[in-house]
Amino acid sequence: MERLTFNVGQSRSGPLVVAGRDVRAAAQPAPVARATAHIAAVREKYDWDYLWMLAFTALLFFRPQDQIPGLQVLHLAELTAIAGLAAMAVRRLSAGQTIAKVNAEVAGVITLGGVMLLTIPFSIWPGGSTHVFSDIFVKIILIFALMVSTLSSPRRIRQMTWIMILASAYIAFRGCIDYARGMNLVEGNRLRGSVGGMFENPNDLALNLVTFMAPTLFIVIQDRKPSRRLAAAAMALVMFAAIVFTKSRSGFLGLVAMGAVVMYYTAKVKPAIVLAAIVAGVMAVPALPSTFWDRMDSIMNAEEDQTGSRAARLRLIDQGVEVFLENPITGIGAGQFQNYNAPGVVEKWRVTHNVWLQVASEIGVFGLITFAFLVVRAFAANMAALRLLRSPRRRRPRADGGLRYAARGTPDAEDAAGGIPPSSLTDPDRAILDTNAKSMIAAMVGWTICSLFASVAFNWTFYYVLALSVAGREVLAARRAAAREAAAPAPVPAGRLLRAHA
Repeated sequence: MERLTFNVGQSRSGPLVVAGRDVRAAAQPAPVARATAHIAAVREKYDWDYLWMLAFTALLFFRPQDQIPGLQVLHLAELTAIAGLAAMAVRRLSAGQTIAKVNAEVAGVITLGGVMLLTIPFSIWPGGSTHVFSDIFVKIILIFALMVSTLSSPRRIRQMTWIMILASAYIAFRGCIDYARGMNLVEGNRLRGSVGGMFENPNDLALNLVTFMAPTLFIVIQDRKPSRRLAAAAMALVMFAAIVFTKSRSGFLGLVAMGAVVMYYTAKVKPAIVLAAIVAGVMAVPALPSTFWDRMDSIMNAEEDQTGSRAARLRLIDQGVEVFLENPITGIGAGQFQNYNAPGVVEKWRVTHNVWLQVASEIGVFGLITFAFLVVRAFAANMAALRLLRSPRRRRPRADGGLRYAARGTPDAEDAAGGIPPSSLTDPDRAILDTNAKSMIAAMVGWTICSLFASVAFNWTFYYVLALSVAGREVLAARRAAAREAAAPAPVPAGRLLRAHA
């Protein structure tokens, strides 16, 4: 009598093991197995390094230390950053990993810091450049590495985005109240931030609100939960009002560019919303203050510029180019353009008001190349995320009828289409990552336009947008790698092969 011998587990409730493999799991279609594994994976715990990073972000953007006496001396932001970095090091080293996750963007930020450090001896004020590096950019490097290492799931990306949206709405709301009360106004009637740091200057305030208004608008348009959409709509309206009250010409141009990107992506899925937005915008034009339009007219009409800032900006452009050409390799030191007082300088004690001239004139051509690399990588990361979100498509058969195409979900099909199998992501996670990629593209467009009129290369805003862009791509790349591994046939140990004997 012929008999087959199997390596079979006997428990009905447990796995059914054949030749060292669970045949119950193997019997499921590969997409179902991957989906099951993904559902288990998203039941994540909140590591301490991630929680400390959220706390640092809240302190950085809400800035309670500027409002509550006594908090400044506690250095809460520095303490939360140190705690987050220590927790990240412990977690990753205990898992046998490097202290921080290093990719091209992390290396780029570190390189930019290295260029700043190497140019300090050539600075017109080495002490001032050292302050910019040690008090600002070192923190940016460390927190950026912390974000890239901890923003490891769609849920975390969404939470980080919401913190920045809530903080921006809070700053905007306070600004609207101040404007109504006639407080915190400069140049007569321009709103500045009610807190310090990167929100204080009217142009910088407008830049930040334009940047973080992008994900707010995408939540209004794409989120599936009505309560979140309603809350986001209210916050977007407050941000818009605050941008108008800053009367920032760069903010207006950035808002238009950012809005165009939002409408581009929205028109593909909800064209009616775009039409409604255009109608609402036309109706809102007469409601805007006349002083706002008077200042916007000065973008093209120099005679409307009552303060002379338009002509001063043009002189600063010439001055920035001249400083760069005189110091193309080392620059004059990070943060030192406003202190440059060489013979013939017309605009003294002023920043460049252009991010590219800021980098070029202060840290030279190598800093400019590195910074440009980071900006390009921010856009590229989001475009890569959108490519990965596309569902794989079958290859077409050959003209001779051969089987040239691969089965859906196999590595060959993924390589052909550039996407990941739909089952590798739940629908909510896919929606989060899609929204993140599109909103960060819009945010980068708005930031890029605004930064042409602001010296913000060493401010936090860009590096947070870059981190969110990179995080979305890295999450999708990890899911794609897991899907490929799951689709690949597992090797069967030689000692556990099926054997037939009499």
